[in-house]
Amino acid sequence: MNIRATLAAEGLPRRAFTVKDVERMVEVGLIEEDERLELLGGELVPMSPKGSFHEAVKLALNERLVTRKPASVRVIPETTLRLSEDTFIEPDFIVYDASRPLRDLTGPDALLAIEVADTSLGYDLGRKPKFYAAFGIPEMWVIDARRMRIHIHRRPDGEAYREITVHDADVEVVPESVPELRLRLAELDLGP
Repeated sequence: MNIRATLAAEGLPRRAFTVKDVERMVEVGLIEEDERLELLGGELVPMSPKGSFHEAVKLALNERLVTRKPASVRVIPETTLRLSEDTFIEPDFIVYDASRPLRDLTGPDALLAIEVADTSLGYDLGRKPKFYAAFGIPEMWVIDARRMRIHIHRRPDGEAYREITVHDADVEVVPESVPELRLRLAELDLGP
């Protein structure tokens, strides 16, 4: 039996999981079906609980994206994007070509990935873009739900994006692949 392992912070080996391992753990009940986690390079990463800022921005953003999207693309919230044998991520939104079956999506097929960050901003701006870039996702947005700022990552090159810009809520941003989904955070209806 070949057991793959990564090194823990203390230098101790630990088992690296595959997507199939995690799917099987869910199947047999070791992991709850609705448990929030991602698999990054074989490591299970528990996700932060969703805060109220996160949910308010996500709701308003969902309404905006769905009503403005062209027929040529689909927008799906909180889906599992399987990127390799040992990596899956669960972005808040993925925008992809409507002609592609969701089950066959790869990194470059995702025209735009959007993360809404409340309590997880450091992670969403730190480690996570490395995985998005490494798997060729051409554009990633991280929306800071507390400060209402948007961090746009474009042009993946290895484990980094060559272009990163930050915009305040009153600046209109336009996704390169789907200009119809232009967005000004200040215009989102965040409700009462």
